Amino acid sequence: MANGIGRCLREWGINKIFTVTVDNASSNDVTIKELSKQLTKMGTNLMNGNHLHIRCMAHIMNLVVQDGLKESSVSIERVRHAVRYVRQSPARLKRFQECFDDEQLNCKKTLCLDVPTRWNSTYLMLHRAVEFESAFSHYASYEIGLRHYLEHSYIEVGIPTGEFLSSDWENQLIANEDTILSEMAKKMKEKFNKYWGDPGKMNKIIFISCILDPRYKLESVGYALVKMFGEDPGTTIQAEVKKYMTLLFCEYVKSSSKGVVLASSSDCSSLDTSTSGLSGNQVSTQNIGLLESLMQDIKKYKSGSGGVDTKTELDKYFGEETEDDSKEFDVLLWWKLNSARFHVLAEMARDVLAVPVSSVASECAFSMGGRLLDSFRSSLTPKLVQTLVCLQDWLRNEKLK
Repeated sequence: MANGIGRCLREWGINKIFTVTVDNASSNDVTIKELSKQLTKMGTNLMNGNHLHIRCMAHIMNLVVQDGLKESSVSIERVRHAVRYVRQSPARLKRFQECFDDEQLNCKKTLCLDVPTRWNSTYLMLHRAVEFESAFSHYASYEIGLRHYLEHSYIEVGIPTGEFLSSDWENQLIANEDTILSEMAKKMKEKFNKYWGDPGKMNKIIFISCILDPRYKLESVGYALVKMFGEDPGTTIQAEVKKYMTLLFCEYVKSSSKGVVLASSSDCSSLDTSTSGLSGNQVSTQNIGLLESLMQDIKKYKSGSGGVDTKTELDKYFGEETEDDSKEFDVLLWWKLNSARFHVLAEMARDVLAVPVSSVASECAFSMGGRLLDSFRSSLTPKLVQTLVCLQDWLRNEKLK
């Protein structure tokens, strides 16, 4: 996989990679390590690839929730199968809606079916189903087809779904402090700790991206770290993040495209040799010319060695007041407007703030699996499919406007 990515990069003429965002498959860990080696050989592996690997946060969130849902997987499957059964037929859906009147439910909402691999859609399905608990119970009491469907459908091989139980609804109540919810929380915390429990193992670019938001900066991030991980660990991580950010800033100073260029060791040595070989007479007779030359060399040395101009740019950013936190605040626009004052930091912010924290969008865009219709959606008429596609296109256009 790393060799394949390397070939693509060479073909596209790309030799600088800041980060790579991937999901949590173990093969990706090896891939990023091998890719980091290739970038090192090319001489473009910034900070030795310490922040190259970005784990997709959407996948981690999904893994955390899925581990929790395992404790109530049977109840969730029953609800899922029941919702699917009702929605498979307009006649069934109409009979189900008639149960609203029987149960005196004044609601215009309808059932929604989830995508099992997307935890947020499962939440929406369960949230809506809980609202219709009494309607479901009434519907199941006289709809023989639903009971038959649940008895003859399977959660997995050899495990039938089974009929609705009163405990199925209790297992979905967030406020119910029972052993099942306790186990759910425990499983989710274990998975959370696997990826985010030790901040020392987390990619520090995640924290630096918050620091480069002028509404928060270092103090706010440090406060959040202490609140999340405790006084001592939080303070330690804050110091490590600041140190890493300073080192990263120095790397940008070296390669800044804004005219701030570090002098090499040979430049610094030439400063020593050009002055140490002068005699007293030479200094006196060429006083003005040498003084100008010396001052230019000093300016070059200060700029090159991270002197006053470059060192204080980061300190100046930390020292200024934070911006007001409002929904209208545009962090990218702020850096664009302030790039003249923070030319190196602005270049750094341009890269850090562009790091994708999720690979979901690119997976959808470049998926080779095609757009498959399941048995439920394939029952839609061509006219209805066309209507839905057009409506979606119009809604997206409205958002853009």
